[in-house]
Amino acid sequence: MLIGVLSCSSVEKDAKENEVNSVNIVKLKKVAEEKYHDNFKIIFNSNKDFALCVHKNKSKIPGPESINYFVYDISKDKITYEGNIPNGSISWESDYKIRLEEIPGIIQKDKPSSSVYILNVKTNSKTKLDSEVK
Repeated sequence: MLIGVLSCSSVEKDAKENEVNSVNIVKLKKVAEEKYHDNFKIIFNSNKDFALCVHKNKSKIPGPESINYFVYDISKDKITYEGNIPNGSISWESDYKIRLEEIPGIIQKDKPSSSVYILNVKTNSKTKLDSEVK
């Protein structure tokens, strides 16, 4: 009898968490629309407990596009990190790490062709990776 009660309680808890997360995902989309209108992409980590929202600024002048982005914690229902990359790329590296690559406007001899950072979404720490000179 006790096992049945524990199982039911666990199922109810999971259902409530899923319901809260669904509501928070709707809120995430609303926040993204307020910030970026309709020009954004939401990319979830594999656990779907964090989301990366990316907005590429379309420039009327030919050249690199800047990227605005924010990280959203689904369970806490809030933006935990926000930034901008003048020229480069951003993507999930693993469940809780985002890879940011910044490419300089002018690549110089004997200098790295890009700067790569890893953003840990759990700790909000940003670490620069050593770049090789190309």
